[in-house]
Amino acid sequence: MKTTNPFLAAIAISTTVFLFGIEAKSKEVSYHLHVETKSVNITGKTIDHAMALRLDGAPDSTIPAPTLNFTIGDQATITVTNHTKEPTSLHWHGLLVPWNMDGPMFSNNKPIAPGESFTFRFPIKQSGTYWYHSHTGLQEQRGVYGAIVVNGLHDHHMNQFDHDIPVVLSDWTDEKPMDVLANLKKDGDWYKFKKKSFPSIIGAIRHGAIWDYIKSDWTRMGPMDLSDIGYDAFLINGKESQQNHSIKPGDRVRLRIINAGASTYFYVNLGNLRSFHVISKDGVDVEHIKINELLLGMGETYDIAYTVPSDDHKQIELRATSQDVTGFASYFIGHGSHIEKVPNKIRPNPYKMGDHGGHSGGGDHGGGGADDEPRDDDDHDNNHGNESGDSHTGHEGHGLFSNEMSDSEMDSMPMSQRLDISQLRAKESTEFDASLNRHVINLSLDGDMERYTWTINGKMFSEDTYIEIKEGEVVQFTMENKTMMHHPMHLHGHFFRVLNGQGERSPLFHTIDVGPMQTKTIEFLANEPGIWFFHCHNLYHMEMGMARWIKYEGFERPKELIDSQESYKDKFVKDTDFFPHGDFGVGNNRATLNIGVNGGKYEAEVRLELDHYDPDTFEAEAMFHRYLSRYMSVFTGVEYKDKKIQALVGAAYELPFRVHVTGYLTTDGKAVVTLKKSFPIYKRLEFDTGAEVRIDLATGDAEWELENELKYRMRNNLDLVLFHKYDEDDKHWFGVMVSVKF
Repeated sequence: MKTTNPFLAAIAISTTVFLFGIEAKSKEVSYHLHVETKSVNITGKTIDHAMALRLDGAPDSTIPAPTLNFTIGDQATITVTNHTKEPTSLHWHGLLVPWNMDGPMFSNNKPIAPGESFTFRFPIKQSGTYWYHSHTGLQEQRGVYGAIVVNGLHDHHMNQFDHDIPVVLSDWTDEKPMDVLANLKKDGDWYKFKKKSFPSIIGAIRHGAIWDYIKSDWTRMGPMDLSDIGYDAFLINGKESQQNHSIKPGDRVRLRIINAGASTYFYVNLGNLRSFHVISKDGVDVEHIKINELLLGMGETYDIAYTVPSDDHKQIELRATSQDVTGFASYFIGHGSHIEKVPNKIRPNPYKMGDHGGHSGGGDHGGGGADDEPRDDDDHDNNHGNESGDSHTGHEGHGLFSNEMSDSEMDSMPMSQRLDISQLRAKESTEFDASLNRHVINLSLDGDMERYTWTINGKMFSEDTYIEIKEGEVVQFTMENKTMMHHPMHLHGHFFRVLNGQGERSPLFHTIDVGPMQTKTIEFLANEPGIWFFHCHNLYHMEMGMARWIKYEGFERPKELIDSQESYKDKFVKDTDFFPHGDFGVGNNRATLNIGVNGGKYEAEVRLELDHYDPDTFEAEAMFHRYLSRYMSVFTGVEYKDKKIQALVGAAYELPFRVHVTGYLTTDGKAVVTLKKSFPIYKRLEFDTGAEVRIDLATGDAEWELENELKYRMRNNLDLVLFHKYDEDDKHWFGVMVSVKF
């Protein structure tokens, strides 16, 4: 499919991949969706902050939203009425629509205000599995998402399958999503306690991964982090578990799997590691490939095909397991008294750089082996959706297993064969004409868990909003992930070729997983003038900065969108917003109070300390930081010490091995240097140590102060602390404290 100009290239790709119907008779397909707030009880607790969509005439709104069905050639007319007290929006994820119908606020459309309606109109150009969701704040996490199914005019698949089933995966928290984000801004590790995930030095030793731990500490990466949030449930089509008894032996089933999670990757397996065929990715057909495991990032869709054996009279579980293996959801197909479940997933090893959840042994396409060893804590797992209550434990050599099996049964279990994107191959050439101009753009994906900021090329969305491209050129993004988290990167308005080693048959995606410390390269034809969102589909990463607007040269945003953004500037969360945090410690001979606000590149903090409950020992400091990079900040402020107030100016830096060094000068001629380092010893036990030297620049006299704390984390916000302090006045002294985070 080599072409000589960009226009023909665009037409050729669209014709080949999306099966445009030449003889299509356009018909209007209309939907009227109502956005409503909703009280739901998914986990046994009723919450009233959910949001859901209702079709006109339906008795109630649902999570997920109703599936929208179209055929190529249709003219979609979708009216959205907002019955809530807050603005909202809808985005048609993966559908190629005019730029002013795409949905995201301020780049493509105005928000749909409370009590108002907006009608989206666009032609349906491609078949496949897609979905829709809110692009306003954190509403997607609250329930505003649903499936889109588009059939071809003469879709041969329709005659091949007895059942065509959308399978919408999602994650659920009973907390208000803004509270979740506020907790992450307080402490990026806030939910480790809920997930019972406590990487430690002793844990690394037990896993035989101490060298990996040392390397990650040296590079300041820290351990693997497969999920920031401790979820209360994982869902398939809005439920933790459901059955479909209409599927009979011999039936051929098409499952349209959509990851509509806000921040969860899912492993998908069928029965006792039964094989199935991947037939489509992101709505685009690919050469069929036989595997038995998928890993889906947020925003990705896969169509899989499975034929129930004619003599198979049982229920077979389709299971979606969260990547951090804290829970799963199940969908049972078939009927019968016997249920064939998916064996439990092995807990990931947080100390390895490799892809977690992989499996050793022949036929493994996932990689990993040692990555799947059990975690180092002995607490039971949160098995949301697991009716049997089995815990997730480990068995060497298998990435999945049932702990009810005997050793011989586990030894005979088939290996997991997870799909790798390098295996996906387009059905025909997707190659662009070599004569087209190339525009190569390098993108570094990075973040800081401590302040919970996420960046592209070291800058948040608010600091560097646009990536500018020219119509007619082939744009190539090389994305280097410098974090220990996965990032599913999604491009609106375009499909891109994934340069995965398949040459001219490189597959077309709209969302790609960029794994920890990995680099992925994509390219797309700039043939849709406008402004389009490009972002990480982890909802919380996107909101805190990992996003850009792709802007065509010469295209200007309409004034009504600019004015709308200005009028709403204080009503939506932004990556520059300040989030408060603090902790209060009280003990037998000491009290401390730390209060701060975290605002992305800026941070303000106030620290108070009183030793021996003697007013003469009272010390305080107030500092305002400006972060220049993930590791470095400059600051100014004041301190109160020895009954004197002094102004100060300085800088802070994180050294290799995650040693925090701070240096500043005071107006009374003192130079102060502090060093701090934390050592997670085992599970909830942590040792913090620090030293401070204060030098009089006029005399050269120096004062030393040392402080050590042994912390036991009782809850995510409560620590029991044994401390030791040395200073030249009191020499060595010890105490016990309770520290509360808020």
